[in-house]
Amino acid sequence: MKLRIAPSPTGNLHIGNARTALFNWLYARANNGKFLVRIDDTDTERSTDEYEKNIIENLRWLGLDWDEGIEVGGSKETYRQSSRFERYIEVAEELEKQGLAYREEGALRFKIPDHGEVNFQDVVRGSMSFNLNDIEDFVILRSDNSPTYHLASTVDDIDYEITLVARGEDILPSTPKHILLMNALDSEHPEFCHLPLLFGPDGKKLSKRHGDTSVSAYKDKGILPESLFNYMCLLGWSPGNDLEIFDTELAIEKFDLKNVLPNPAIFDTKKLLWMNGQYIRDTKDEIFKELFINSIQESIARDLFDEELNRIEKIVKSVQERLETMNDISEQVMFLLDEPFEVNSDDWKNVNSEDGQQYMKNVRNKFISASNFELKDIEEIMREELKVLDIKPKIGFQITRVAVTGTKISPPLFESIYALGKETAIARLAESIVDL
Repeated sequence: MKLRIAPSPTGNLHIGNARTALFNWLYARANNGKFLVRIDDTDTERSTDEYEKNIIENLRWLGLDWDEGIEVGGSKETYRQSSRFERYIEVAEELEKQGLAYREEGALRFKIPDHGEVNFQDVVRGSMSFNLNDIEDFVILRSDNSPTYHLASTVDDIDYEITLVARGEDILPSTPKHILLMNALDSEHPEFCHLPLLFGPDGKKLSKRHGDTSVSAYKDKGILPESLFNYMCLLGWSPGNDLEIFDTELAIEKFDLKNVLPNPAIFDTKKLLWMNGQYIRDTKDEIFKELFINSIQESIARDLFDEELNRIEKIVKSVQERLETMNDISEQVMFLLDEPFEVNSDDWKNVNSEDGQQYMKNVRNKFISASNFELKDIEEIMREELKVLDIKPKIGFQITRVAVTGTKISPPLFESIYALGKETAIARLAESIVDL
């Protein structure tokens, strides 16, 4: 068994193409088959090295490997269509010699038989039938002798001995053309499987109006590869038992193309973010700590100082429990870094009050006189002063949070103050107390 993915390097790796690659990879791995990656770059004007690099890097980032193909090699000399033009022209000219193709305005068209049907069994959609009267003669070589998708893809599938072609439903109308070409070339055709398209939550085909559509965009937004892998598995398939979060091994064990649903799959960013949060919380401590620090350093474009690392280590676990994406980290911990500190003016206006001012003054004095400044000591002081002043936690805690972290959005308050340290916490409270 051999399956393939054949992306065109005319754009970054699309979520839809990534899902197709994933399903091909899973089926190959589940059946001890081979997975091949080739580059379909017959569109030489729009194809770029940059897009090809993006496709390869993001397939690997998702955890997909391949047994044969681009950058891996195999039994064939090349896995890039742009270097196989001679082969395509040779095939096309042979079809012309046999009277199976003809020239029109310089282009070479494949001749559709006058009558009959093309029938095949689709792995997902069942029995498929196309009347030849509904299929027009189609171009296989353009007037400049460059091959069309129909010719190049079909010849590649024959030459690379692909046994199952699993691709998007949008290609379904082209499949009878490819089968006719294979028949004309005296080649057995592979099994075909047409996967459901991806739709947005509004029920329309996934596009930029729904937000980001490339894998690299979600990578840049702080989505973990394991999370995106898991979520894409659910776009048209399920391991059963209402299981939503599972690892690669289980996906391989359970996956079968026959169980893919034919109806469109909904790509819901909100659900992806929820799942990503689950993966973040389940990441092992040491691994997450490394990801955590790397994320901050990338955000501020420098290495963290030792004192910053000491502060951050005290709050890593608390922040981990609150994240949806890795990109949320910097916003949560910026107040701990040796960077210019500013209090959000809108947040301050929202929380500042006479009772809040008195509370901060009392808490600051207690912090100054505290012999211990551990987490439990901070919490005891702050809760006690609420009782002394007979005010609600929202009044005292919120103003303190904004004063010491600069914003209403931060990790848990007591942990934030503990990580910040006694001297800095006292100093920041002083800056926000009006009549100190």
